[in-house]
Order: sequence, then structure tokens, then C-alpha cells
Amino acid sequence: MPEALYPEMKRQRKQDFLTYLPSQIITSILSSLPIRTIVQYKCVCKQWLHLLETDEFVRSHLAISVPTLAVLTPTWKPCPNSISESEYGERTRSLPVILQRDSSLCIVFEFEDDQNLERHDHHFSPLTNFDFPHSAEIKGSANGLLFLSKPRSEAHSEDHYVCNPITREYVEVRCPKELVHLFPNQFTCPEVELFFPRYPQPATYGFGASKITGQHKVVRIFHGRVTAPGGRRIVPIFECHVHTLGTGSWRRVESSAPFQYSTDATCVFLNGNLHWIVSDAVSDLWISCFDLETERFSIFPTPLLYEECDALIVGLSVLGDCLCLCYHTEEDETVIWLMKEYGVDESWTREYVFNIKEYPNIEGSSSICPIKVFKDGDILMSLDDGDELIYYSNKTQTAHEISLSGVVDGELYSILFTPSFLSLKSLKMENVISF
Repeated sequence: MPEALYPEMKRQRKQDFLTYLPSQIITSILSSLPIRTIVQYKCVCKQWLHLLETDEFVRSHLAISVPTLAVLTPTWKPCPNSISESEYGERTRSLPVILQRDSSLCIVFEFEDDQNLERHDHHFSPLTNFDFPHSAEIKGSANGLLFLSKPRSEAHSEDHYVCNPITREYVEVRCPKELVHLFPNQFTCPEVELFFPRYPQPATYGFGASKITGQHKVVRIFHGRVTAPGGRRIVPIFECHVHTLGTGSWRRVESSAPFQYSTDATCVFLNGNLHWIVSDAVSDLWISCFDLETERFSIFPTPLLYEECDALIVGLSVLGDCLCLCYHTEEDETVIWLMKEYGVDESWTREYVFNIKEYPNIEGSSSICPIKVFKDGDILMSLDDGDELIYYSNKTQTAHEISLSGVVDGELYSILFTPSFLSLKSLKMENVISF
């Protein structure tokens, strides 16, 4: 073979090196790259595009994906009845403008976790951001998917969304009308009914993935009351329905004892189960657990919280790999309990106690949810179901509000979020919308 051909052969081998690598090795290499780089590599060639959309790559990447912080803030527009669009620019300085929710801005932040950081709020950088076309709140997350619901001010709506911020896909999940219970109508006069229309009773929702099959499910718990036949007696009822993504249908499942659920309570996904703070007939607190694989309820006891405070608003979250309870006492202490061994009642441990009474927005009526403990002992927390983000400095024993780039002051919803390339289309979802 002529020596002149050797350089050309070497160049060709270099070009074909990745082509002839086993797909498992390529998958392992690509899954360890930064998300921005992976998105760019989808444009390299059709082979890589196909590879990056396979179930094998999605699972491999998710297994080592580094958690981020997903933040959702509402965007507003003038109410049509308050001021016309032509007048808006000229009269906003002289007339008050009534605003209404229009859509939502979602930003996913990467953050550093280092022992030597002076302030954690200076080390959050946007990974991706987009305008979500609906007004919504973050209600849960599993396998890189966000579960979004209409905001609390629109509590009678049964519209929900499952969204992947990385693949830029979302799908609407709507509860069938036949599952919606209206408030009992105690008025027998048709004229009065016109002024007091019947409207849906609120329900509690949760979202997660089963531990064995990996199926993603939306769980709806209705806890309300209906009018008995004859219209003279109000009857409390408790129902649970499950919607498995990709099936297009809801199924009724066996429910547990009728504990009192709160529509504002956070649902926590951990270990293949959904968890809610509930109360019984004598107002004792419990944790209701729903196994997404067996679709059965169980109950966890909480620590003896009432020994410390007569009136508690308890936040439920996941801290590390542990179920976490947090509250603020009347003595201005913030207390964090961890269930060190999942499902073992005796493993509840009073892990953190600190005083941040100088932080003005923390009161006994505040709901506090820890999100992450950094390596240096600082703690990232949200107040009032995510309306505000703060971190407690272990070094200075003070609390600071976190100011995030692109997020204006005001209402926000946040959750620890593990990015994933899981496509909603791979779950056989219909009407998947890309944005």
C-alpha cells in the first residue's frame, strides 16, 4: 500500500472511532456530560439523536443526574374589564390596573455545593428557562417530570399538567366530570340557586412513579360531602382515583380511613410512595402513605410534636433520602425531624433546631419546607409552600432570602428537581405539546 495513503487512513479511523464504539460505551460517555452539551450533541448526527432518545440512555442519565432547583413564577396581564389595551400604555401612571394571571415563567437553576462558599445565593445559575402557556403552581416532581396545577386562587379548577422542562414538552391531565363532586345544594328555591351556584368541591392530588414498573401516576383524593337521597342529610365521603399516564383513563381504588386532607398540603414523593400530612378525628397528625405499585394506603405516625407547641403548621418534604417534618414554634425555633430509616417509626430523629427569629417573614403561622442541606451545613428552605426561598447559614446562624436571576420579587413555587430526557411521547401520552 502506498505510504501516501497512510495519513488519509489515520484521518478516516479518527472519524470512525465513535462510530464503531459499542452503544453501551457511548451511552455511558454521553450520560455523564452536562445537559447543555447533551442537547447540542443531538444535532451531531442521526445516530446520536436516536441514541439520546432511547430508554437505555434516559435511564443511564437519570441514574447520575445532579438535582437542580425548578422555580415557577406567575406572569400577569391587565384584566380586560379594568382597562383597554390602547389605554394601558397611557394611563398606567394615573390609574390603578387590575392584573390577572396569564401564564408562568419556569426557570431551572443549577447550583454549587461546596464547603468554601461564602453565600449560597450567589451560586445559582440558570440551566434553562421558558414561558409555560398556563397559569400554574408546582405540586410535585418525579423522574424529571414536573406536576403542575392551577393556582390556589383557582382552586375549583381540575386542570393539571405534566411537564418536562428539558425536553420542552407538556400534556394536560384533566379530571373527568363524572368524578367531580359539587358542594351540596341546601337551597330548594330555584331563584336562590341562581345567586348561589353549585361549584366543585376541592380534591387533593399527588404525582409519582411506581418503584417496580416505573409507571407514572396521578392520584386524586376526594374528601368531601354529598347530599343523601331526600336532600335532608349531608354525608361525608372519601374517594381515591388513579390515572396512569398513557392509559387515558381513571380508576377507582380502595381508600383508607377518612383522614382529613388539606388541599394546600404538599404531597411528597419518596421511595415509590406518595405522602401527605393528615389529621384524624381528634386532630392528631399522621402521614398518609400511598404505594404507587400496590395502590394501597398505609399510615405513618409523626413524632410527638404537640409536646413543644400547641398550634403547629407542619411542612412535609424530602431532605436527602429521608422523609422530613419541619415547623416553627412559638418560641421562635425552627425544628426539623428526619425519618432516618424509611417506614420505621422509631427512626424519627430531631435533627436540626435553630433560631432565626430576626428573619421577618418567619412566624408561627408559616409553613416551612427544607429542600436541601449543603455540605457546609447551610439549609435551603421554602416558606408558605414555596412562596419564598431562604437559606439558613450554619456559620452565622442567620437566614437570608435568596435572590435568583430572572425571578422577580413576589409569588413563586419551587422544588428540588432531577433533570431527565424522558419524553412524554415515550409514555404513550396523547396530545403532547412541545414549546
